[in-house]
Amino acid sequence: MSAGPLIASGIGVILLVATAYVLVGGTLATTEVMVEAQNSLVVQQEIRMRTAITIQDATIEGQTLYVDLKNTGSEPIVDVAAIDVYIYRDGTPHYTGDWTVVDISPDDIHPGMLDPGETLFLAVRFEGSSPGYVQVVTGNGVSSSAYVR
Repeated sequence: MSAGPLIASGIGVILLVATAYVLVGGTLATTEVMVEAQNSLVVQQEIRMRTAITIQDATIEGQTLYVDLKNTGSEPIVDVAAIDVYIYRDGTPHYTGDWTVVDISPDDIHPGMLDPGETLFLAVRFEGSSPGYVQVVTGNGVSSSAYVR
């Protein structure tokens, strides 16, 4: 018997082992990424479930809409700047990025964040006719809406 078939068989086995190693390694890496993404999604959904806001008052003075927004959930709203405000005129929503924080009260814990039980006072500038309805949406998609008095 010649050595050729033995060498070819050995090379074939080595190639099969190397291929299996690459495939298993890639599968494990892909699985790890998928598990991490799933865990991150679950954490974000849990945070969203614990987030709740309520518009306590919405009044107009001139061309400014004042909105009192209370955090009624158990999760702090860390990124206040990520809040979106929509005003409705004649049944049509209008996004307004022209809002400012007037105050957060009380703001003893985590200054600048909207902790549970705290109220965020917003001033929303608008042009044109007065809005009849306002909706405030947090960065994680939780919203509250109210009619304007």
